[in-house]
Amino acid sequence: MRVALIALPWSAYQRPSAALGALAAYVRQHEPGFEVATCSAFLDMAVTLGTSLYDGISLDAYELGELLYTPQLYPERREAVREYFVQSLTARAGAWRLDNVDRFPVALFGEHPTYEHIFDRILATLDGHLDTLAASLAGRYDVVALTTSFGQLFANLSLARRLKALAPEVRVVLGGSTVSAQVGPSLLKEYPFLDYVIQGEGEQPFLALLRKLAYGTGDLFGMKGLLTPKSAEHVASGAALWEVGNMDELPYPDYDEYASKAEQHGVMWLLSIEGSRGCWWDRTKRSGNPKNTCYFCNLNVQWNGYREKSNPRLVDEIDSLSERYGNTGIFFLDNIIRVKGMTELAEGIRATNRDYALFYEMRANAHPYEIMRLWEAGVKFVQFGIEGLSTSYLRRVGKGTTVIQNLQAMKVCHELDIRNYANLITHFPGTEEAEVAETVQNLLSYAICYEPLDLSPYRLGRGSTLDALRAQFPVENIRNADCYKVGLPAEVYERIALFDLSFDLRTGTSDWSAVVEACEVWMRAYELARGSQYRHVMTYLDGGTFLRVYDGRSGMPRTLLLRGVERDLYLYCTEIRQRQEIDEVFVETGRASRAQVEQVLAHWLEERILFREGERYLSVAPAFTPQMAAKRMHTLHSEDQERRERRQAKRASEDVAVAAS
Repeated sequence: MRVALIALPWSAYQRPSAALGALAAYVRQHEPGFEVATCSAFLDMAVTLGTSLYDGISLDAYELGELLYTPQLYPERREAVREYFVQSLTARAGAWRLDNVDRFPVALFGEHPTYEHIFDRILATLDGHLDTLAASLAGRYDVVALTTSFGQLFANLSLARRLKALAPEVRVVLGGSTVSAQVGPSLLKEYPFLDYVIQGEGEQPFLALLRKLAYGTGDLFGMKGLLTPKSAEHVASGAALWEVGNMDELPYPDYDEYASKAEQHGVMWLLSIEGSRGCWWDRTKRSGNPKNTCYFCNLNVQWNGYREKSNPRLVDEIDSLSERYGNTGIFFLDNIIRVKGMTELAEGIRATNRDYALFYEMRANAHPYEIMRLWEAGVKFVQFGIEGLSTSYLRRVGKGTTVIQNLQAMKVCHELDIRNYANLITHFPGTEEAEVAETVQNLLSYAICYEPLDLSPYRLGRGSTLDALRAQFPVENIRNADCYKVGLPAEVYERIALFDLSFDLRTGTSDWSAVVEACEVWMRAYELARGSQYRHVMTYLDGGTFLRVYDGRSGMPRTLLLRGVERDLYLYCTEIRQRQEIDEVFVETGRASRAQVEQVLAHWLEERILFREGERYLSVAPAFTPQMAAKRMHTLHSEDQERRERRQAKRASEDVAVAAS
């Protein structure tokens, strides 16, 4: 059995395909007699087009990238796609300016290209690449499997048709998140050059399929995780998933082929590491309630629930792959970091004694101490699920976090100089004007002190809460994303199910222009501050017995001096504190009266150097340097731990006294 695993554009070129690495290793482990080859064809294309241009397209893979491959399937749509491409790039400007030779290299596009010429050259390059790749696969492999997750659908369909024309006997398999749910069955019914679609994770169904094809044993119809043209007629909503129970039993991924290419071309690449699958906040499959997750998210449609590798196994995988490939740049693929054991994971990573640069997706419930320990272990890049700066809006989108948690996460990232690629989602259906106004107020008063968020207008995805509960939201006429009307014949657009959707609103939407304008103010303020001697819009320096806050939010720098107990209270509130906790530490110990604490807190709220949410408080000003912030977090953690131990000892003593009486 000869198997080829292919990853086409527009997967991010800076890291290997986790699907290829995982499946290749799994099949080789269980069937060492099978010949398994991987092909990171997306990296070949990144080198050919130039990484700047490839990167720009891959960041818009689900629209621009996908459309660039539709003329390969439907030549009659070429001019419509060409016109759309030209209009889109003309409107973007910035890095897409025609005189940007880094994005449009002279060697490929000439000295004075037009967008029309650029489109023609890109399509010719993509077309030639597909022809060459199909010819290299035809007659060489029995099975060709294509991963379909990052704007790769129409590239995969285009390759599959070419390959089948050259070698009708080859079996073509699609897998990946983009063919989840109704998408997989609809594709099998529409495109006869597809033989199978795997839904959900691929290890077990793909291995079973290969064994059936190699040995002729077993029945494919009704197999979990697998669709055939026959079964697609009976399971329009998708196949039942077949998942590995214990992730620790998975082999380490094999990235040899990608690593060889990346090193050959001098690409600074990151190791793709999978610590978990699914999202622990998404409880929809377990509960049957589509609202038990973030309403805007469909990233977990391909999982039945959340699973994770144990910390020791994950640390050993990081250490082993780092040694194998001589690489300490790590990109964690997890949709969310584990809810328990973050500190233990950080300690394990630090114990390997390597200088890591790690990326992780995180949730705003993470404690500052946990984030700091991960920073010490090498986490330098994160994507916190911020999404909103209005607690009412966060409830509306099912986020399960609040503004004070978001501000704390943003502040810690700013303090520790962790790059936070977080989003601010706008235009969610049903948003009220009061939520937009609250967003603007919290942005300009508090969030402006930290790294700006990326504006991200809401996009509907198949399988999300809004899609599942359409009648509960002010939407109608949900359909395949409108952009695909450009690249697909009208009848095909109507027949197939795609992962990205468009919709109409039954009622008007709130005006988000004030948020857009506020974000522009935020960006300018942040850039000016980073270029100044203060380096912050707001910050503090601790003098041991006093603390001085530097505040530049108004554009006219000012300072506030806090001495004695005020200094201690402000530092104590650099982490979210309940009013009861404040009273326990400052009032019950006699360090201040309740009236004094009330007066100080009220003054700070008026000065906007403190944020209040119900009975929870958070100091807004970040420390001046990461080292200062880390020292404070260690100190507060130790003090909090000592208080917990004293409370436990007191309760134990009281229990003994009660038992004795």
